[in-house]
Amino acid sequence: MPKRFQTNIGPRDLDILTALDRTPLTSAQLCKLSATFVAPFRDEHNLRRRLRMLRNSGLIRSWPYALASTGRSPHYFKLTRDGYRLLHGQDAPLPRRRYFEEISHGHHFHTHALAEVIVQLAVCGHRQGITLRHFARENSLKLEANGFTLYPDCAFQLLTSDGSTFNYVVEFDNGTERVRTRQDVESIERKLRGYDAHQSQFAANDPQRCLVLFVTTRSRSRLDRILQLADMLLTNRQRTVFVGCGYQSVCDQDPFQQPLLSDHRGLKPTIVPLVHSTPRNVTSSVTPVTVS
Repeated sequence: MPKRFQTNIGPRDLDILTALDRTPLTSAQLCKLSATFVAPFRDEHNLRRRLRMLRNSGLIRSWPYALASTGRSPHYFKLTRDGYRLLHGQDAPLPRRRYFEEISHGHHFHTHALAEVIVQLAVCGHRQGITLRHFARENSLKLEANGFTLYPDCAFQLLTSDGSTFNYVVEFDNGTERVRTRQDVESIERKLRGYDAHQSQFAANDPQRCLVLFVTTRSRSRLDRILQLADMLLTNRQRTVFVGCGYQSVCDQDPFQQPLLSDHRGLKPTIVPLVHSTPRNVTSSVTPVTVS
C-alpha cells in the first residue's frame, strides 16, 4: 500500500476498485453502477470526492476521454498497481502494463461504449435479483479450438435468484472489421467459425457452454448480416451459439425485461428467460474467471 495512503478503505471504496478492475469507468458510469454497491452514492458530487481521495492515495489514476461531447470531456479512471494489489493481494501477479496505462485515443469510443453496456447489464440485472459475476475483462480471456484463438471483449456469468447460471462472452462490433473475406485475416467470419468450434466441444448441459453476444454500434443491417452468416456457418443450426443486439437499444432499455436480442433463427429472447427473473436486493460479485 502506498506510504501516502492514510484514509481508511470502506466497503464502497472496495466496490469502486472492484468495478475499475473490470473496465475503465467515468464518474457518471460509476455513479450509475453504484446501485449495485453495498451503499449507492446519492449523487455524482459525493462520488467524485471519493474518487479524488482514492486518486490522491495512489490507488487510481484518470485521463480525459477524447469523445464528441457538448461539454467537457469526461475522465475515465483505472487502477494503479497499488490499487490492484489492494484488491488482489501483494503477491498477486500483475496484469500486462497496458492494464494500468492511458488508453490510446483510437480505442476511446470502444472502451467507453463497452463500459456503458457492462454497467447497464449489471444495474438492470441487479434490479431483477440477477448477479453479474465471474467477470473477465477485455483481452484477459483466451479461447482456443480447432486452430482458432479468440480474445473476447469481455465475459461474465449471470446468476439468477433460483441458482440458474448463464454464461456470456461479448464481441463489441464497431463496424471496422470485414464480415467476410477470402484472406486469412481477422474478420467476423473467422470469429464465428472459432466460437462455433469452441462451443462444439461441449454438450448442451455442460456448465462451460456460453452464448456469444454481438453488440453492434452501427446499423441494424450490420447485425442482420452477422446473424445470417452465423446461420450459414453453424455446424448445428438447432443449437444457439450467437445472439446480437444494437448498442443503443441495450443502453436505452432493460435487456432482462425486453426481448432486445436476436439469434440466427429470428427468435427474440431476453438475456435470461423471464421465468428466472425475480426482483430482490442482491450485491454484485465480480471474480476473474477463465472460461474454456
